[in-house]
Order: sequence, then structure tokens, then C-alpha cells
Amino acid sequence: LLALSVGVLDTFSAAVYEHTVILPNRTETPVSKEEGLLPMNKNIDVLEKAVKLAAKQGAHIIVTPEDGIYGWVFTRESIYPYLEDIPDPGVNWIPCREPWRFGNTPVQQRLSCLAKDNSIYVVANIGDMKPCNASDPQCPPDGRYQYNTDVVFDSQGKLVARYHKYNLFAPEIQFDIPKDSELVTFDTPFGKSGIFTCFDIFSHDPAVVVVDEFQHGTTCCPSSRLFPSIQHVPRPWESIYLLQIPTTPACT
Repeated sequence: LLALSVGVLDTFSAAVYEHTVILPNRTETPVSKEEGLLPMNKNIDVLEKAVKLAAKQGAHIIVTPEDGIYGWVFTRESIYPYLEDIPDPGVNWIPCREPWRFGNTPVQQRLSCLAKDNSIYVVANIGDMKPCNASDPQCPPDGRYQYNTDVVFDSQGKLVARYHKYNLFAPEIQFDIPKDSELVTFDTPFGKSGIFTCFDIFSHDPAVVVVDEFQHGTTCCPSSRLFPSIQHVPRPWESIYLLQIPTTPACT
């Protein structure tokens, strides 16, 4: 656990957490929702200790890793039981208080309760599922979009941000690329923050757009891979501090 003190409008403390993911058994056959939840709960149990420690040390926000809850060894079919329907944050939802409002969402409920019970912003990476049909010419044959997704819960446990990863790493065959790059930000008592995911950092959209838009704000980047070649990132990143550790997020 690494605590960072960053000056954005007001001084605040941010925590990032390095996590050795507990992986599910590798299979190309989808497991049940109940079986899929078992390794996710084990990983959240580990993250819970980090969240509590970060809050105890005075952190206002903690960023957890990409793939840190369900792992990464999946096909499109086998990841399905690990996905949840993540609504637009505009719905004003605290899953910890209304866990069944948008169907069966046990992972979002636990993350929301972690944020609420510890009065800390929690940034996490999970999988989103959006049904579609033949009226959408780009709808996949299985009738759903599957997205690598970052979520942010505020210190009350409210869902305040949802970001679908736009630049997928080559092995991410289990996910779809969103139709458009999303510019996602969220407001906090310590300033406005942007968010994108791991491999997004190599592309103009959305990474450069987010940093250009909020040069004096905070950008959170959950990541699951180390890119050792990154030492100095060219403009407009020159004034932005970047932290990248294997299976570790970054809050810049």
C-alpha cells in the first residue's frame, strides 16, 4: 500500500494497492454465477483489508488494480458469469443500500459498502454487460456487449463514475471495444478526477484528452501490467506523475 499526498485544489491523500490476484480455475466452459462469485469474493476480501488500512492512514481515495477482482484468463463465453450490469452513474444509486435495484449485483454491493463503511472513495475494475439485439447492427452474435470497466464509489458508497476501456490489450478477447471513446470524470471534495485504464495510456483517446482537460486535477488509471519502457511520457504528460507497478493501479 502506497499513500500519496497530492495538491489538487486542497491537499488530500491517495492510496494505490498492489494485488496478487486469486485466479479462478481455467476453463472454457462458463461456470455458474455462484461459482464465479467465489474467487471474486476472495479477492474483495483481500482488497477490503487494503481499503481499511488506507482509510485508517487517512487516505481519501484508493485505486485498486485492473483485473484485480476476477483475473484475466478468460474467453468471451467463460467470463460471462463474472459480469454485472453496471448502470449509468446518473441513476443516483448506492448499491450498499439498494443491492437489487439493478438486478443481481453482489460485487457492486460489496465495493459500495467498502467505500461507505470506511468513508473513502474506491476505484475498482470489474466487467460490465449490456444486452443488445438485432436492431443494433453492431450487436455481437451472443446478444450482449461485454466491457472492461472501471467503477468509482464515493465515500457514501454511491456509484459516481463508470468507464469502459477503449484501448484493449491484444489478449482481451473476452471484451468488446466501446463504439466511442468515453471522457469520464467525477467530482470529489478534493477536486475533479478523470479515469482511464492501463493500455489507454498509449493512445490519444481518452488518455490525452482527459489530461488536457484536467491538467491540474487527478487522473486514476487502474492497471494490471508493467510497462518498463515508460519513464518519461511526452506532452501533455510532462507535468503529470505516473506510477506503474505490475498488477497495480495508478493515481496521478
